[in-house]
Amino acid sequence: MKILDTPRSGKCGQVVAFQSRYGLCLRTYLIPRNTVTPARQHMRAVFGNSSRLWSGRLTEEQRNRWCAAGPKVMSYPRLGQRGPLTGQQLWQSINSVRDCVGLPLTLEPPEPVTFDPSPVGRLTITNDENGVRLWLAVTGDLNEDIMVFAQAPCPAGRFKRRNVAYLGLLPPPIGGVSEITQLYNARYGEPRPGRKVFLVTCQQKDGWKGIDRETSAIVPDPPPAQPASAEATPAKFILPAPAAAPGLPATAEPSISQNPYMHKGCTWAAQRIG
Repeated sequence: MKILDTPRSGKCGQVVAFQSRYGLCLRTYLIPRNTVTPARQHMRAVFGNSSRLWSGRLTEEQRNRWCAAGPKVMSYPRLGQRGPLTGQQLWQSINSVRDCVGLPLTLEPPEPVTFDPSPVGRLTITNDENGVRLWLAVTGDLNEDIMVFAQAPCPAGRFKRRNVAYLGLLPPPIGGVSEITQLYNARYGEPRPGRKVFLVTCQQKDGWKGIDRETSAIVPDPPPAQPASAEATPAKFILPAPAAAPGLPATAEPSISQNPYMHKGCTWAAQRIG
C-alpha cells in the first residue's frame, strides 16, 4: 500500500516499509521461508565465523587498524543516504568476499582498490543443435576477478531483477567472449525458450568489490527442423504385376489400379483389346 510519509525503510512492529517505483509503501510483515541450500549455509557460517574471529583472533593493534580504515569506506546508499563503516563491518565485508571467491582470510586491512571500467559487456544467448548456451562479451584484458551473479529464469516481460545468487568467477574469455553456460546450468538448469535471464557482474580484488553491472537477454526459440533430403527418403514399395490368367499372354508393363478400358460384366476376351 502506497502512503505519504517521511522516507523510511525497514521493519517496525508488524509493518515493513520499503521504497518502490511508485514511492513509499507499507506491507504486513511475514516470516520469510528459510530455504536451506549448501551455498546459503556456507555464507552464514562464514559471516558468523568472521564475527567470532573479530574478538577471538585479532589483536588489539589489528582491530585498531581496521577501525581506522573503516570510516574511510562508505556504505551502500539507502534512502539516498550513505554512512561510514565501522572497523568490524569492514572486516566482515572484506573477508566474506574473499571467502566467497576462494581467497584466504586476511588479518590486516588491504589497501583500497580503484577499478577501471568493467570489460564485461552484454549477455548473448544462443539456442541451436548444441542446446541453450550463454555468452558474455569481454572487451580488453581481465586484470582482476569478475564475480558472476544470476537470477532464476523469469518471464520475458520483467524489466527489473530480484535477488541474485553467486555462480562463480567468470571463465577466461576466448575470442572476445566468455561462456558461462555451465555456471548457470549448475545452479538453475537449462532455461526454456521465451524466458528472460538476468546476470550481474562485478570486479573483485583483494576482497574489494566494484560497481555491479547488470545485463539480461531472452532465450530464443530453437531453429526449425530441416526437411529430410531426397536421398534419405525411402523408396516407395511397388507391388509386383499380377500373374497372367491361363490362356492369356503376360503383360510387359505392371498393371495399374485404374484401367482406362473398363467393361461391366467383362470376360477374358473383352480384356484382350488391341
